[in-house]
Amino acid sequence: SPTTGKLDTLLGATQLSGYTVARSGQAMSWREDMNTKTNYDGGPANESRFMVRPSGANARVMLPSLRGVTLQVADDGEHFAYAKDGAIFAATINDSAARKVIGPAARAATDSARSGNSADSASRAREERYSLVRISAKGDAVVASTRAGLWLVDLASGTRRALSAITDTVSGPRVTVADWTDDGRTLYLAYASRTSWDRALIRVNRESGAVDTLVRDGRLYGAPRLSPDGSRMALTIGANGRPADLWVAGAAFDAPKRIVESNPQLAARALPRTQLVKYLDADGRAQFGVLTLPVGDAKALPTVFSVYEDFFDDSFDATTMYLASNGYAVVKPSVTFETGFPGEAWLKGVTASANKLIEMGIADSAKLGVHGTSYGGYATNLLVTQTNRFKAAINISGKVDLISFYTDSPRLGVRNVNAAEKTQDRIGATMWEQPQKYVAHSAIMFADRIRTPLLLMTGGEDHNVPALNTREMYFALRRLGRTVEWVNYTNGGHGIPMTNANEFTDWHTRLLGWYDKYLKPAGAAAAPKATTSQNPTSGDQR
Repeated sequence: SPTTGKLDTLLGATQLSGYTVARSGQAMSWREDMNTKTNYDGGPANESRFMVRPSGANARVMLPSLRGVTLQVADDGEHFAYAKDGAIFAATINDSAARKVIGPAARAATDSARSGNSADSASRAREERYSLVRISAKGDAVVASTRAGLWLVDLASGTRRALSAITDTVSGPRVTVADWTDDGRTLYLAYASRTSWDRALIRVNRESGAVDTLVRDGRLYGAPRLSPDGSRMALTIGANGRPADLWVAGAAFDAPKRIVESNPQLAARALPRTQLVKYLDADGRAQFGVLTLPVGDAKALPTVFSVYEDFFDDSFDATTMYLASNGYAVVKPSVTFETGFPGEAWLKGVTASANKLIEMGIADSAKLGVHGTSYGGYATNLLVTQTNRFKAAINISGKVDLISFYTDSPRLGVRNVNAAEKTQDRIGATMWEQPQKYVAHSAIMFADRIRTPLLLMTGGEDHNVPALNTREMYFALRRLGRTVEWVNYTNGGHGIPMTNANEFTDWHTRLLGWYDKYLKPAGAAAAPKATTSQNPTSGDQR
């Protein structure tokens, strides 16, 4: 109590994974972790329960298991909704049980997924299944999604109203909830095309059903934050790869005013420009890449590919702009993954984007470089074991040995095993079920194929991808007599070292220096170099 200074313990020591206190101060709810031992499945398979405690009452279990449940608590802290098995349920923390609002009938306990006649199965397949997107501040409505699009669902009556229709889940536009006024009357949606830089903010009046497009152009709009009375909004706006600025405007995006210019010192400077590039990967699938070009003619440029997974938006990237400002075309290509074959994805997608840039006359085929951070660093190392097209490569905080990463990492139980088997790495099996997959996707096993000069950059305090894993490649390439350097920022973490300005600057200077050395002719590179060793197989601890 701020008045008396008295402290009351509302909840004793427990395994919390999130809590909400009601605005009235008369209730609280929380998620309680119920895992009794390491859960290697991770994510949705983690076992937790939803607990509630009204003021003056004992804590009780509202949902004994959150496995397979998407739960949201309203801003008032007293209403909540959740989605399970395609249906939406709602309740307050004073209710004894939640009630179903909309969605398919629950499957009987005796009805297995494989039992029943084909007519029943077909009927269930036709039923609309709902996912929970956003609950209103007062907890009286939700936005839910189905295969048909977004719906506004009234939780009292179960009636719904279409907010957007999905005509094509692959190339059709994305419509997402941007914000919702506290009184629940007005909903803001963000619109974004998936085939061009076409974005918009849309306002929906819940009572009248009126839909107004407030602004639509090629700029990037950060999610607006509305004032408590809903009369004003604050949001970020960015464009053409520039840092976003902070703006304020009226509820209808009227009288927009920039109140914080992120980098006024750049206003008078000619800066790199961005464009969206469409190309076909090796399997004939359409992909998009974000291209950043230096000032001047874009012809036969040394070209760097910054890789990870999918790229589309032209948001600000300091490293990309730094390279482009120093004469490089920089491409962020997209790739399509197939479980069990992640290594092929980058080969098919990245090299196809290179072909497109060469065909456009932008990239010099003899001056291609590639780098990536984390999963992108892993991708970079796999790429240079499969192709010699790149004349310089940089692995930033990326693993090189999936086997040692799988069994010897500080995050073994909470991420890395699950990542290898089921999520980002997409191997699709345990190491003992498919050992050949783990060998095939460990670049260290194919180090003898690498002819590309390789720079390895790690952080000594990186607990996501330990520096020692990446170091394996350094010693392997030394043994093979290949061109390699390893720089380890002793106090650095995952990715660009943020420990101090000197290391941040040193990191970028080394990155640019590596590309200048191998992608630009002698005498063409003007940037100062910070590399302390000229030995191509040297290691440097910072």
